[in-house]
Amino acid sequence: MRPRTRAVFTAAAGCCCLAASALHAQGALSTLGFGYPSGQLSTRALGAGGALADFDPNSPLNPAALEGPLRSLVYLQYDPEFRGVIAGGGASTNTLTARFPVFGVTGRVAGFSIGLSFSSFLDRTWTNIYADTQRVGGQLVPSTVTAQSAGGISDVRAAIAYSFGPRLRVGFGLHVFPGENQTVIGRSFTDTVQFGTFTQSDIFNFSGSAVSFGVLATPVSHWTFAASGRVGGVMHMRAGDSTVIGTAHIPDRWGASAAYDGFGGSVFAVRYSTEQWSSMRGLGSPGLPINDATEFSAGGEIAGPKFSGVPMALRLGFRSRDLPFSLDATKVKEQSATAGVGIPFANGRGSADLSVEHAQRSAGDTRETGWILSFGFGVRP
Repeated sequence: MRPRTRAVFTAAAGCCCLAASALHAQGALSTLGFGYPSGQLSTRALGAGGALADFDPNSPLNPAALEGPLRSLVYLQYDPEFRGVIAGGGASTNTLTARFPVFGVTGRVAGFSIGLSFSSFLDRTWTNIYADTQRVGGQLVPSTVTAQSAGGISDVRAAIAYSFGPRLRVGFGLHVFPGENQTVIGRSFTDTVQFGTFTQSDIFNFSGSAVSFGVLATPVSHWTFAASGRVGGVMHMRAGDSTVIGTAHIPDRWGASAAYDGFGGSVFAVRYSTEQWSSMRGLGSPGLPINDATEFSAGGEIAGPKFSGVPMALRLGFRSRDLPFSLDATKVKEQSATAGVGIPFANGRGSADLSVEHAQRSAGDTRETGWILSFGFGVRP
């Protein structure tokens, strides 16, 4: 296989480019394919298991949510994940991945709410290091293989929302999806004088576009229903800055939610969504295991003790979903239990949110556990 062709397959298959034994020993179920979809959830939505995502203005999923009362002028989020993997053979590995998944600014112009957000669509940052032997000149020579990937694909959204009275809000968004992924594959031999080392580095760039829309409706008191969708446009993958080596589409996404706020200071919600990840197949090799995915979440928040005269928010939730990229033909499942707290400051004009997610992922005899901490900070005038 030519070096360039091999590099393309490396970007498309992620950890699958390695030997099967290496994947089971050191790989991670959440870093397969083009990367891990964090879900584009704010810290608040994550603490409730994702159930509040369609109602939350800081989660860039439903543009109609920009008309919500908890809108922040500036919002920033940091999510470190502590991940452990146990394969069928008993081998295990532990890693730490730091993400800045959501940043957004919003405002009011002529009766409309507008917002600009930057969020992580697919995160593809991982490192694989494992021992291997290579046959050179008729003899088996010990070596160490290192495979690294850094980068991913982002979602940049400009959105606008409008309220037709207190019972109906609508929104529309324009998206662009820039991305860069640098992959490095190297092999170093124990006897570097006789056999030397090998390193191959490639950079791949992504570009795409989409539109989104959403609605929030309150037909009866205390019940709010939400629907949101994204229609994907063409997406390109380039080697470096020029040569197009793959063409596909941004995945379409559809979601619906319901929330009840009949208890003072509390809200409980459920959410269901589906995402057509298979539309990205044209960017990878024909054998890239990729599946459409569904997600279900339930959770809520209740009013807690007061801080600086304003009630804190206490959150709990559950989330179950498919991940888009598979281990061989086995779909990766993820189930998460979440909890969080929102601490107001500046007389309620700002909020510091903290959530923790315990995610369990499985495919075949491989198990992965992730502890994701999320810190979100928002301020408004």
